Amino acid sequence: MKGCSSIYLIAFLLIPQIYAAADKTLFDDKDDVIIYKENDYQQELYGGIRAHTFLLYSSWCGHCQRFAPAYKRLAEAIKTWSDVVPVAGVDCVFDVTVCRLFDVKGYPTLKFIGPTTNQSDVGVTYDGDRSQESMIEFIIKNLAAVKDPPRRWPNLHPVTVEEAKNYTSSAEVKKPKIVLFVDEERVGQRVMLDLQKSDLRFAMVNSAASEELGAKAAGIGVLSENGQVSHIAHIDTDPTKLEEAINRILGDSSSSEVDSDGSKEGENEKGIIEFIDTSLQYNNYELDMQSSINTALYMEVGLKTEFTEKELQDLKNFISVVRRCGSWTLDYKKQLSRVKNGLEDKESLTNKEWATILEGATEAGFPRNSTFLGCKGSTPNTRGYTCGLWILFHTMLTSCYNAAPGSVSVLHAIHGFVDSFFTCSYCRDHFLSMAEQMKLLSIEEDQTAVLALWEAHNQVNHRLSTEIHDPYFPKIQYPPRSLCAKCSDDDGQFDSDQVFGFLMRHFRRVQTPFGRMRLVEGNQTVDNVAVNPVKYRTRHSSVVVNKAETSEARGFSTFGMFVFAIVGLFFLFVLLKRKLRIFNCRRLPYIEV
Repeated sequence: MKGCSSIYLIAFLLIPQIYAAADKTLFDDKDDVIIYKENDYQQELYGGIRAHTFLLYSSWCGHCQRFAPAYKRLAEAIKTWSDVVPVAGVDCVFDVTVCRLFDVKGYPTLKFIGPTTNQSDVGVTYDGDRSQESMIEFIIKNLAAVKDPPRRWPNLHPVTVEEAKNYTSSAEVKKPKIVLFVDEERVGQRVMLDLQKSDLRFAMVNSAASEELGAKAAGIGVLSENGQVSHIAHIDTDPTKLEEAINRILGDSSSSEVDSDGSKEGENEKGIIEFIDTSLQYNNYELDMQSSINTALYMEVGLKTEFTEKELQDLKNFISVVRRCGSWTLDYKKQLSRVKNGLEDKESLTNKEWATILEGATEAGFPRNSTFLGCKGSTPNTRGYTCGLWILFHTMLTSCYNAAPGSVSVLHAIHGFVDSFFTCSYCRDHFLSMAEQMKLLSIEEDQTAVLALWEAHNQVNHRLSTEIHDPYFPKIQYPPRSLCAKCSDDDGQFDSDQVFGFLMRHFRRVQTPFGRMRLVEGNQTVDNVAVNPVKYRTRHSSVVVNKAETSEARGFSTFGMFVFAIVGLFFLFVLLKRKLRIFNCRRLPYIEV
């Protein structure tokens, strides 16, 4: 049996469509966002002389994907501030430990991390909207609040008239002396940050002090050596135009040239997509569900530092229904049992204890990596985890229909998991609000629970269809007529009885990557059914048990036969080569010299 499993694994690794986003994220080298990996953040954040605008996100999170363009625009707008406060981030999918250290409760989380910070400082969390001006205001406010800022930073606080007059007598680096006369400190602070990389030296005075220096309005003054203001200019909010204006004041026409577009010739923003197979999207793959479970346990649950009593109970409930109501191999169910047993007697739980439980299961064979097949998207950040979760949820509800613990209990466990552990805060809030409106926790019948999750899923699809989604896998009302012709009419109105029958048939059939299928009836898994993968993909609505054949009658699937044919040819070649060598050796005595 182990040998067969090994061959199965080798063959599995040969599948070209398998997808694992090992090093993909929402940002790339073209963006002005620094993405820290592994322990890079430690040397930059701890004890450094720069502050950080720090985004802690998850590349699978839909809200993070919607927020990413705004964060890129923020990074572009303040890229000249990078010596003071670079725009950075870390993908918690690959660095969950970092996000736990910074006390992340949900994704995305934007923080301001001050200079010379230490590991006990979790920074200041942003709670505003996604507008660029709000985020810039948040950054400037926290920069100005830094005590004992590094000397290389511009002075973000107003100076007195005497300090401004003495400004030119400083023996420090000889730079043109610019005094900002402002009515609002934020204006002056932003100007100094925008131009802090230029060959200019700034001081800021408030409106009262500016009158003593001869200024009649807010603007820019150039101090002469005797401390007199030589010119006043209107403050332009565009840093490029502002620097040009200052240089004109100084008599320097050679202002620095800035590439406004910043793009590289010949680059394709959308990237190159070699092949996208949409034919697998409605198949229920065991691989997709297991990968989503892995992500949930290691990345979502693993983000918690300590578990509340409710969170611990929600985790126990979720693990229990996943184990009992999923369609798993005996080995995988044993590993889930290890996790369940590790939690069983716990009255409290810390992250270290949870990591130990997972580590024990992993050493015993519990998979850790997440690889998607039917849930693979056209880009690394689409579908994947959330797609696998929905399939898992539907499979558990249909599998435990009228069987312990029952679909209603499964629905409660799903609600608890989302409430306690789903870290996309935007998605979680929408789900919980929808659950309250639909009164999901008041449902008492299993059939109603199965249909309620289907309805909730369609509501989510409807909302996401107008937001960010994978263009190759549009969000539709499920099931489409290509899967179930009787489930809806020409106007798109669903027949709940037909839908229920479809859900019970469809989600009780779980496929392996080779076209093998498991049938789940009341928690009992039949693990010897094989289905022609081509027929299954093209005739979803007609897949029923009598289309399947037992493995004894059918044998291996087409792909499996192909793999073993290759292996057989290899051994045949080795055998023939050995025979020929023996034959040649026997002829040697008869060779005349």
